Formats: sequence, structure tokens, C-alpha cells
Amino acid sequence: MGMYGERLGRGVTREAARKYETPVTERARRERWEAKTFARVIHPTRGTVVVPHRSNYAALLNAAEVWGCSWLEIRDAQVIRPLPGDTPVAMPHII
Repeated sequence: MGMYGERLGRGVTREAARKYETPVTERARRERWEAKTFARVIHPTRGTVVVPHRSNYAALLNAAEVWGCSWLEIRDAQVIRPLPGDTPVAMPHII
């Protein structure tokens, strides 16, 4: 078996690792949206949205999900404190 063999170590194959990819990413997404603090994300062309916030990066990921784009497209967005009375948007349903 070469350097890039079929086994990933400790008996984990690539096929087995792919099985866990979806539940892990879905759990990370769910935890990102369950944050108790909120942030206002302002983008020059896409507008403003209030999303759950654990970090500025998490807020950008959530805003990108709401706007239906990659977070790389909105890297120039500002992440600031929400205004009094702001409520976050609901987690989008992704099919």
C-alpha cells in the first residue's frame, strides 16, 4: 500500500469517512444556528440580516446561507452588534 492508500488509519476507510461527513457538517451547521448571541451583518449589495453569532466567521457563514451564496462572496461585509429590538432570522431550510 502506497502513501495514499485506501486506509486512513485505525481501520477507517475513505468510504466510512464519507458516511460521517454529512452528519458532522449538519451538526456543525445546527450548532452555529443555535447560538444565543446575535449579530447584524451588513453587506453593500446584499443588505442587512441579523443572524446567530458565536464568532464573526460563524455570522458570515449564517448570513451567506440566508443570502444563498458562498461566504467568500461576502467577506467584505461588516459584522456589528444588533440594534435593540432586532430579532434573528430563522435557520433556512436546505433541501
